Amino acid sequence: MNRTFPGLDALRALLAFYLVLFHTLPSYKEYDSLRLHDVFGFGGYATSTFFVLSGFILSHIYIGEDSRRRFKVSASRFFIKRFSSLYPIHVFTLLLTVALALLSSHPIATLLQTTAPQTRGTDEALLNLIMQILLLQAWNPFYLSYNIPAWSISTLMFFYLVFPIFAPRLMRMSNKAAMLLAVCVVYLVVALVAVLEKWYGFGAIGMFHTNPLLRLPEFVAGILAYGVFVERRDAVAGAVARLLGYLLSILAVLFCIASYLFANGSNSIRILLHNGAMLPTQITVVIVFACLLHDASVQSRRFLRRLGNASLSTFALQNPLFDLYSKMEKVVDLPFPILSCLDRLHLCTHIAGAVPLRFSFYPVFLVLIACVAIAFEEKVVAPMRTYLRRVLTREKIAAMPVHPVVSPD
Repeated sequence: MNRTFPGLDALRALLAFYLVLFHTLPSYKEYDSLRLHDVFGFGGYATSTFFVLSGFILSHIYIGEDSRRRFKVSASRFFIKRFSSLYPIHVFTLLLTVALALLSSHPIATLLQTTAPQTRGTDEALLNLIMQILLLQAWNPFYLSYNIPAWSISTLMFFYLVFPIFAPRLMRMSNKAAMLLAVCVVYLVVALVAVLEKWYGFGAIGMFHTNPLLRLPEFVAGILAYGVFVERRDAVAGAVARLLGYLLSILAVLFCIASYLFANGSNSIRILLHNGAMLPTQITVVIVFACLLHDASVQSRRFLRRLGNASLSTFALQNPLFDLYSKMEKVVDLPFPILSCLDRLHLCTHIAGAVPLRFSFYPVFLVLIACVAIAFEEKVVAPMRTYLRRVLTREKIAAMPVHPVVSPD
């Protein structure tokens, strides 16, 4: 059995960098003039694919091809591992976001991006900060606050809580393909009900965008997709090898069409595309990439693994790092010496805000975030993860003796 999926490491990196393009490209005045710029505007597709991918990978690691479909670790050990992987990334990027916001002239407005006409006051800022610390921000449909992409970390944490409950039972089902189809249908039906009832208000749109319960079918689909893949591995791998060019072309065309419709369509089209209509293609993308790059060299596999492992760090760092990068670029482009800003900081800040970003420098930012994300993952997150696991596991054993369980990772 292949213990790793180098193709999925590549897919994780591709999804992370697509989301970087989605969040940062519109900041450039040249964005609207780019050919096919709508292709970069469907960030929800990448996030949904990542949720499917998470269910797929976790099922491989913690259940695998064991005929009895048993969970390989205790639920508490699983949660400690997942929490220690997510929380250091979240806390560091949250602190960085707050620090950068305090440098702006309107820090609360900067931290409280809103989907509804709510008051952006201190009370809202404090409430959202508490929700951020507790990783509950995805449950608030009215605010995309602080480090905005981190809502998906909150959603992932909920998925991790329910994974030990759902995954073994789903993997033991006799007809996983039928169940997978049922999950796709139910997910789309919920979106259809919203369209028929015209649930286009701020709260409804916010819920469809971030609510963990409404996004749960994507994660469940990833679990079931792994079960189907394991049962029919040879047939699936053979079909992908024969039809790879056709599959990739069809997926690319469907994605381009969906991106155009998402950018230019009505609210009903957006809800359907964001919540359900594209799920079959996202499942297909994950399965296709799971069959790729198994013949890659050892060096290539290691590099892809590093990029894949840094994907969540890339995703979480993109907003604060781009904010810092854009501020530095604008300051450098000021029409007078930087040192002269020491005695007229407010004026320099005001003038820098009107300085446009140079699109020709954008590749520099992309290389920068790749390097920073890899270094952050390996030099900061990995040691913190190890420390948290050691501390939390020791506290768990001291509080309640349990049978030792060997973890696959």
